[in-house]
Amino acid sequence: MRSRILVALAALSLAAPALAAAPKRHLDTKGEPECATCHRADTEKVFAAWENSPHGLALVKCVACHGSTGADFKARPAATACRSCHPAEAEALARKPVKDCFACHDPHTLTANPHR
Repeated sequence: MRSRILVALAALSLAAPALAAAPKRHLDTKGEPECATCHRADTEKVFAAWENSPHGLALVKCVACHGSTGADFKARPAATACRSCHPAEAEALARKPVKDCFACHDPHTLTANPHR
């Protein structure tokens, strides 16, 4: 459960426009439980979206996509972050005019989003 919370927290920061300046707000906590402590309440809908997503259910940690809460933190990870776990999809994306996974997929539920 702790791992699911941690992954969700990192994913939450993607959908929250207020977190565009997230690196300024994040402390280098040196541990993911701090993510869940804030993001479960501060970005409740985004956290819930991640928690029920394929990544949340598989307990993929937040740091897998977002990096740590330190200098390497990325509020909106690049598609290259997806490549290490999804090489076939990344290769297929490279042949398309759109080069961003999140142009078609919601960043936290990871479902296809027809409105994007």
